[in-house]
Amino acid sequence: MTGRPRRAYGGSPRAGSVAQAQDSAAEVARAGRPGSGLSRGSDDVASASTANPDDVAMRDVMRRYDQLGDEPPRFNVADNDAAYNTEGAHTIDRHGPDIPLRRDTTGKTIEGRIYGDDPWQKSATASYKWVDPSTMNRELNRYVRENWTAIRSDLAVDEFHESTFDAGHRVGQGYYNKGMYGAGPREAEYGETSLVRVRIKVVAGSDPAEPFIVSAFPAGLG
Repeated sequence: MTGRPRRAYGGSPRAGSVAQAQDSAAEVARAGRPGSGLSRGSDDVASASTANPDDVAMRDVMRRYDQLGDEPPRFNVADNDAAYNTEGAHTIDRHGPDIPLRRDTTGKTIEGRIYGDDPWQKSATASYKWVDPSTMNRELNRYVRENWTAIRSDLAVDEFHESTFDAGHRVGQGYYNKGMYGAGPREAEYGETSLVRVRIKVVAGSDPAEPFIVSAFPAGLG
């Protein structure tokens, strides 16, 4: 597949949400919670604002947003997966460029995932791997750099960002199940792709906010 370089699909830019949170925070600081009848400087204002769950959540959003910073982070996928495997990071394990492509029931392969061969825990409708480590890291970091405003806002508000983008050239190879809509046996069909699906999260409870890559993988049909 080919297409326009690095066009993002399915993203959810949240810069507006962060701006709204900033405006709300300023309003609370000026006049207490809307409708409370409290004026600025009252001990009751501070108490009510601190105790209210909405205010706490709003402060957490702004804390994460500030901590994530204006400068986008750089990732090395292998190092990311090693550091955050207990948080669910799994790009190398499922889509790494060193995983053998062709099916071999004696070991782990990209094609074998379509059929649920060991050690895959279940079958998949699509199974793709990166063509090489340099492409994997380059395209991921380019996407993060060019879309950091939206990513930062998503991570601040939802602690999660997910999107699919077109790198504009071949980044992955693998298989999809031709029989996925039928009742017949599974049949793996080879394909190459320029699409990449990215999922980024913030480590739960981290302060300062700590982003990591859950997965970044070539996305084909299925």
